[in-house]
Amino acid sequence: MAKKVNLKSVRLSDQVMDYVINFEGEGFNQKFENLVLFCMEQEESKKQRITLLDQQIVKQYKKLDALRQLTSKISDVSEALLDLEWRTNDLSALMDELLEDKDEDQELPFP
Repeated sequence: MAKKVNLKSVRLSDQVMDYVINFEGEGFNQKFENLVLFCMEQEESKKQRITLLDQQIVKQYKKLDALRQLTSKISDVSEALLDLEWRTNDLSALMDELLEDKDEDQELPFP
């Protein structure tokens, strides 16, 4: 452990004091120093983890956007197919009607 040359007096809330007292170490000074060192050690890995998670979030948003675009295209195709089905049904009904008329009028140009 490094030589301790800094002498400071601090005021702490009960909540912070309880947290420091419950940390590893022999006395208050050692516990406080251990807590600060622990936080310093964890800081870089937490920053790296946050950066990684941010990158994953960006990728997931890109995937979500691609899925939304695909869903929109599928919806457009579905609507076009439904419209085509309606037109086909209308045409079929018209053909049935014309064929019925053909049976009634032999002079229509249908074989």
